[in-house]
Amino acid sequence: MSDFVVVLVVVLVLAAVGLGVWGMLRHRYVQSLRAKGWEFITSPPLSIVHGLNVPPFGVGFDRRVDDQLLGRAKDGTPFSAFKYACGGWRSDGYVVTMPLPKSLPPGEVVHGGDTRIPALGEAVEAGALRASAPTRGYAQELLAVAGAHLHGPYRVSVDHDNLVLVDAPREADLLEGAIEQLAAVRAALLASTITQYSGPRPPEGLSFHGRPDWAYVPRDDSYLGSVSSTGGGFDHEAHDIIVSRNHGLPFVRLRHTWKTRHTRRDSNGNTTTEIRHHEEVLCEFRTTFPFEDLSVNWGLFGRSQKFEWEDFNRRFTVRADNPKFCSDVIHQRQMEFLMHADAPKFQIAAGVIRVGDGGDWLPADVDRTSQFLHGFFGRVPNFVWQELGAWPRPIAELEPR
Repeated sequence: MSDFVVVLVVVLVLAAVGLGVWGMLRHRYVQSLRAKGWEFITSPPLSIVHGLNVPPFGVGFDRRVDDQLLGRAKDGTPFSAFKYACGGWRSDGYVVTMPLPKSLPPGEVVHGGDTRIPALGEAVEAGALRASAPTRGYAQELLAVAGAHLHGPYRVSVDHDNLVLVDAPREADLLEGAIEQLAAVRAALLASTITQYSGPRPPEGLSFHGRPDWAYVPRDDSYLGSVSSTGGGFDHEAHDIIVSRNHGLPFVRLRHTWKTRHTRRDSNGNTTTEIRHHEEVLCEFRTTFPFEDLSVNWGLFGRSQKFEWEDFNRRFTVRADNPKFCSDVIHQRQMEFLMHADAPKFQIAAGVIRVGDGGDWLPADVDRTSQFLHGFFGRVPNFVWQELGAWPRPIAELEPR
């Protein structure tokens, strides 16, 4: 037997022993959780976090859940505990959620110095406790109500109609203690005047914090038909999809992956086949109203139009088939907006709006582009919309005419 085979056998034996030890420890751990009367689900669906949209939820891509527990606290309150991670963040232990009877404004109370999750607004502090919320008064109320019952190094947040505790321990007895703390916070909250507040409805599925009209879809290849993507190759997939009606300017953002096969032949006639992996991030907006084709700093072909402002002409090349329509849309205030906004290049053609030179199209990029486009269409004069037959105007006016 060769030395290589001996080494391989030893490695396989050690791997089998390690796997067996891990399996035994895993079994004992799961039994310790079930001994508490909790249901253990090894591979829960991502839908268990639908409707949660306050960080750590509602941020990042590649969102994942694992090892869900279902049970009740000693006061009878149902809970769900699970491991959660997304791009750039992972809980050190379990995330625990308990339902609230109504949706409340977002807020958080943190015990300890964990600053991995950004504050939800102006922060107020009392000793080792810190609370934040969109308003200082609401944060102070949360701190007063929840602070007396929060003793571990935890973060408790109000996420619409759920109360959430982050970083609960994995060990069964310690996890039970964190669950009871959350139940105590919940009871105190429901007995306080905080219940007089009302918050927005939770999103129906996955979304992004602060963007209630966005929907996040981890994977759905059918969305490739909604954007102009690279053709050829095989195994085309759409990941990390964001879709929104976006107040009259709907968009689709996605990460497109695909493969190509390349065959090479050497001087001896031998062939080798290589599989190459490709990726592009795409984001396209749409019009929901009639609008003529027009572009700014996009491409080299088509009739360009000059304006009386030479500084503008030096920075921007505007092309449109209809000169009158172009001059009506690119009026003086519109030019001032484009100059001040340092406008990206963009094209409006056949109802499709493409902006910029690509990039990662992170949520902040989509936000910035959406704001720019609403600014552009919001400065189109009323008479232009009327002549287009799009009246009342589909995009709110931003400047008086």
